[in-house]
Amino acid sequence: MASRPFGSNPAGAAEMSSILVVDDDPELRHVIRWALEEDGWAVETAADGQEALEQATQRRPRLVILDMGLPRLDGEGLAAGLRAVYGDALPILLITADGHAIDKARRVGARAHLSKPFEIDELCAAVQHTLGGQ
Repeated sequence: MASRPFGSNPAGAAEMSSILVVDDDPELRHVIRWALEEDGWAVETAADGQEALEQATQRRPRLVILDMGLPRLDGEGLAAGLRAVYGDALPILLITADGHAIDKARRVGARAHLSKPFEIDELCAAVQHTLGGQ
């Protein structure tokens, strides 16, 4: 992390809205939140798809980092709900452990994907890349 200065996100990104991290693993949510906040992003988290959909419809996130295996509403259901509200305007970064990340990313319309386990620097770089044009 030391190689990236604090606040290395695009100008004003944290002020516009937050990144929503959706994963049922509390430790992984914590680590992702910590890493992204260290990079200067505002971060919100959700433990399941239903909670995430409620949060995202109340306040549009800048990006959703989405695990596919979620309780209450799975990743596909959440992605479909987000698309119903925001169309293609809300970028999704898919994270999954089952080895089918590319296929799942295409299926849910994700702009990027990572296979678990991943390095935190990989995640931060994927976030930067995904949001770089916004």
